[in-house]
Amino acid sequence: MTSLPSHIVLTRDMIERKLKRMAYEIAEHNENVSQIILAGIADRGTVVARRIQVLLKQILPGEVQLTEIHINKSHPLDCSWEPQVPYERQVVIVVDDVANTGRTLFFAMKPFMEAIPASIQTLVLVDRQHKLFPIHIDYTGYSLATTLQEQIFVQTEGDDIVCAYIH
Repeated sequence: MTSLPSHIVLTRDMIERKLKRMAYEIAEHNENVSQIILAGIADRGTVVARRIQVLLKQILPGEVQLTEIHINKSHPLDCSWEPQVPYERQVVIVVDDVANTGRTLFFAMKPFMEAIPASIQTLVLVDRQHKLFPIHIDYTGYSLATTLQEQIFVQTEGDDIVCAYIH
């Protein structure tokens, strides 16, 4: 186990409570939906999506599928997802660990523009509120005002989310 950073904003227990709350919000907002597709942005967004998937399967009667979005950071329009699950007329929730400017979430929408989903929603564990792109976060674990020089990191170990901290 690695040592924890000194400026922790979310502990493991806090994260678990926030994930449970977001799962219940998703279930409430999508109560008449038979299937939800969680699209985690590689890598840490997928870890968050897996945790949400486990929680949703406990409270939703419908199917919860998981896919992973890969974005080329130097060419963000070069974006792909695997597995390519059918999403026409389905609810898609794009998941990331931290929302800074909204850039990553904005480009993560590209794979879902070739068909018409029922809706596209967004979920992040931490929202920094420095949006430069027209992205609205539907489900937020924790909102945090920071300076532009500060960075928020989510530390993971495998499929476990250890903490979120300021650096």
